[in-house]
Amino acid sequence: MLGSMLITLAACARFPQVPEGAGVRRIVVEVQVAGRIRPDYAYFVLFNLSNDPTGQSGPVPVIAPPWGNGFAAGAFTHYMRFDNLQPAGGYGLYRVIPNTNLSVSEYIGPPRASEPVGAQSDRLRFEIDLTQFIRDPVAAAEMRFIQLNIIATDRVPTDPNDTRPKVVDALGDPALGISQYLNIRIDQNRILRNADTNLEPRGDVPDPDLDIVDWRVEVRTL
Repeated sequence: MLGSMLITLAACARFPQVPEGAGVRRIVVEVQVAGRIRPDYAYFVLFNLSNDPTGQSGPVPVIAPPWGNGFAAGAFTHYMRFDNLQPAGGYGLYRVIPNTNLSVSEYIGPPRASEPVGAQSDRLRFEIDLTQFIRDPVAAAEMRFIQLNIIATDRVPTDPNDTRPKVVDALGDPALGISQYLNIRIDQNRILRNADTNLEPRGDVPDPDLDIVDWRVEVRTL
């Protein structure tokens, strides 16, 4: 059974305990796969802007019908999607429309910056400002906690009668039957790495182009 485990990293001693200011927050995300990034697949970084320090709810992958939106369930408010359906550069940011059971999203635009993906590229890298999600800079500065997950999948089915299997990888070890999302405090500059958590194992899905092997999330004040 798919469940979720919260990984809270804000208490690590090397992170400052006093907020560093009320400026705009930039979030930089890097995702690496064992093989190469394929634009005919779909790669997601999901954000739940909950402001919940306990991180009780967060995004988890959809792995079986009924598919819902075809890629994620749980709780999330925004996401970055990379595939060949995006209008420019493969990267697209979206906001989930409230009260639609996560099934309706609106396109926000491209990230502030992104790394081009070539034929043999094995990673995604993009930068967003929190004000892309929360337009009011005062309200954006009040956001302290978000939950984040990374999902890679070979297809995004939405037909509840579609019983074909799909391959999906997300943060955590599927051998344990759980998906683990990050609970991140974002009012302090910090860098989180897979090497710091051992959260994402290598070889947990058979397709290397979907096998997430490394990730990095940086939060900084502009």
